[in-house]
Amino acid sequence: MFAFLATIATLGGIAAIESSLHGTLNLGADFLLMVVFACIAAPHTLNLGHNARISTVQPFMLAAIVLFGVREAMLLAAISLTYFWIVGRPRLPFYKAVFNVCNFVLAGWLGGHAFTAAGGRLGDVTSPGSLVGLLMSVLAFFVVNTGLVSIAVGLEQGIPPFRVWYEKYSWTINAQLAGGSLVILLGMLRQTFGAQVLFLTIPFCIMTYHFYKAYFPRASQKAHKT
Repeated sequence: MFAFLATIATLGGIAAIESSLHGTLNLGADFLLMVVFACIAAPHTLNLGHNARISTVQPFMLAAIVLFGVREAMLLAAISLTYFWIVGRPRLPFYKAVFNVCNFVLAGWLGGHAFTAAGGRLGDVTSPGSLVGLLMSVLAFFVVNTGLVSIAVGLEQGIPPFRVWYEKYSWTINAQLAGGSLVILLGMLRQTFGAQVLFLTIPFCIMTYHFYKAYFPRASQKAHKT
């Protein structure tokens, strides 16, 4: 378990350093507003059992990747997850907080590179290349984020990681794709109405949280039957 956590922490640090060497951060008012909203959403997690939890930060990560860039997405992850560790009760052990931050940083890094590698252009949500890039980003973020958590929970609880992923996280792809749709809406409206459209993320995250809360028991029962 320690070796796995150390590996994720190291990879997260390498990803952060690599991104910091390419360009400068865009710390405009709209990005800072999104960081504030992400911090508000971060503590709203759902306990899935076996120390597995799911967060509502994902839409903010995707929006940051597409609208601002991978460096900004990684910064948003670091700030919001650190805030969650500070205000969350009961407070997570420090090593779990570090893992959560590095997990989201890695997922954001790979999701951002998947977006650009597939032809995505920063701030563009209408061209075919950017739409394909957004889909690739959603899938990359989903696989990395849920995969690493499943491995960590599996190692800690002595459960096969694939079983953890299948029972706890596989069904969340629906909400992840919905988050991608929200990014398209935000990107289109932002060009006309500016930063205030980011307020749309709040009701979406509330609905996502209640979707998780309502759907998880049924998804878990279905997974146990298969």
